[in-house]
Formats: sequence, structure tokens, C-alpha cells
Amino acid sequence: MGETQALEGEGRGAERSADLGPEQVAAVDRSDLLGAIAGLPRQLTAGYAAARRSLRAALAEGAAPAERPAGVVICGMGGSAIGADLVLACLPELPVPAAVVRGYELPAWAGPETLVIAVSYSGGTEETLACATAALTRGATPVCVASGGRLAALAGEHSLPLVLVPGGGQPRAAVGALAMPLLAALEAAGLCAAAEGDVDEAAAVLRAAGEGCAPEAGAEANPAKRLARALFRRLLVVYGAGLTVPAARRWKGQVNENAKAPAFWNELPELDHNELMGWSSLPPVSAATTAVFLEDAAADPRLRRRAELTAAEVRRHGLAVEMVTARGASRLARLFSLVQLGDYVSFYLAVLYGVDPTPVTAIEEFKAELAGAGG
Repeated sequence: MGETQALEGEGRGAERSADLGPEQVAAVDRSDLLGAIAGLPRQLTAGYAAARRSLRAALAEGAAPAERPAGVVICGMGGSAIGADLVLACLPELPVPAAVVRGYELPAWAGPETLVIAVSYSGGTEETLACATAALTRGATPVCVASGGRLAALAGEHSLPLVLVPGGGQPRAAVGALAMPLLAALEAAGLCAAAEGDVDEAAAVLRAAGEGCAPEAGAEANPAKRLARALFRRLLVVYGAGLTVPAARRWKGQVNENAKAPAFWNELPELDHNELMGWSSLPPVSAATTAVFLEDAAADPRLRRRAELTAAEVRRHGLAVEMVTARGASRLARLFSLVQLGDYVSFYLAVLYGVDPTPVTAIEEFKAELAGAGG
């Protein structure tokens, strides 16, 4: 574990010595984001069961996707898209090509034989709506995942399969509820085996780990509090490899939105061919940066060796290094164990900075400006 060095200057919010206990958490967490983070195990089990019921009903009515489609396209943005990355990473033997679209346009190859899944927590994401509409024009029958809004209305208008998820929160806080319908849809399409056992194991792993990350857990034994302190007032880069790549992306986004702090991510082995050189010319930046490596004990030994050597190299350039290892037996459990820890770490960083982790004012203002400009 690397020693950490605070950025110079006063900074904002609480001091690193704060206890991060229930009282300090309650002072900033006005919308109970912590409750959503702690509820991730329940999101997995309830979300998977509910989605299977919905898609079973759609199948009975002839509206579900045809068995064994020729390809899969999952469309979404932000917190509504990361679930696709997570689910696909858990299915390395998926028998057809799969793509995650973060934008307005479907791949050219998407057509009637493609399983298109449109995910929008609010139901109003314009990019996702554009993709769902395009899928219809190409003869596909998109599966819609939303809490309501225009996407749910589109599903009703065209008799499309619809999985409704509980609304009222932030998309990033519903990652389990948004991811499990994707797993259930792939299962309904005959692309993967039933995952009840993996979902149950993942939920059990998360419940056990969540107790150790709660505000009531002592600071020394709480891995999320310890990591948050290590990252306080520092630039964060998160590195994944293989299975852990989408978790690295998730950590980055959670630090951005929850802690309102800059963070970046990359993946091995690609970063060894470019980013590794980027730490050699600006020593003050390197000295103010912590690299978190997300590791999977079951990963290809070549990736594990690369992670060890890369960690040693960035240390040589002055970065602090933290190594975090996934827990659990199944790929689903291991991956979501990293998601859970990153969620808690970003939450405690928000507490240290003295900011409410829930609001994303800059994003909302940008969306309003874009809409006002006819975007």
C-alpha cells in the first residue's frame, strides 16, 4: 500500500481525521444516497426476479425477443449504461457479438435479428430514445428498461417488452436494478444460462461486505473509509484488467458524481502502451496522484503480472498505489464486490469534502441548457 500525500492548499470540506461516523454522514447525505448503496444486494435479487417475471409474461404474449438473436445492442447513458458493461463482462462466452451504445445511433449491423435493449432510468434520455426508435424502423423489437417516462410510453404504444424499475432516485444509485433486467433479457433470448445461483451468491457477498463498510464500522477496520482517506485531496486514476475494467469505469464515474472530484480510468494491457509514459514528465502531478488497481484473483496470470509490474512502474514515477482485490466465487459476485466498494469509497470522499453526494447540479444545468438550445 502506498503512502498518500495531500494536495497543497486548504481544499474544501472535512479533514481526513474525521471519523466518518453516522453523525458526520447524516450532516451531508440529505437524500440518503447511503441507503441506496447499502441496498445493492436487494437490488440484485429483487431486480433479477422482477425482470424474469416481466420477460416471461412478454414471452407468453409473443412480444419477447426471438430466441438466439444474431447480435446484442444495449443502449444507455451514464448510470443507465454501466450495467450493460458489468453484465457483459460477466458473460465472456456470449455466443453472439454484443455492443454497448452510448449515443444516438445504432451500429450499422443492427437489424431484425438483433436483440436491442434500451435502458433509461428516467425514461427520457434522448440518446436512448433515438436508438429505440431506430431499432423499430429496422424491424427489431427492443426490450425497454425504465422507471416510466417516454421510453415506457413507447413500449406501450408498440407492445414492446418492458421492465419497469423503481424510480425516484439517481440512475447511478440504481445500478443493480438496471443491470439485472439486462441479464434476464439475455437469458430469455437463450444467450446465457439461468443465473439465480450467481445472483444469490453476489447478494450474499455484498451483504457481508456492506456491514464492514457501514458508517458504524470502525475506521481502522472499514476498507471504504480507509481508501477514502487515502484518496482525499488527491487525483485518482483507477486501473482495471479483464473482468475488472467496467468496475474501474464505475469507480471513476462515482467519484465524479458523488464526491464532485476529478477521476480517470484506464485498462490493462492497453495503458502499458501509452499512458505509462504520461507519468514521467510532470512530477508534481504524479506526486499528487493515487492509482487504484482493481484486481481479480481468477484473472489471466499475464494480466496479474502486468498489474504488478505496472504498479511498480507508476510508484517509481511518484504515484501512490492501492491494490483492491475482488471477492466472491462467480464473476458476478467478484465484479459487483468491486462496484460496491467503489460506491462506498466515493460516498465517504463526499463526506470528507463536505458535499451532498446526491445532487449533480452541473449535469442538470447542462441538460437544461442543451434542451434550451434545441439540442
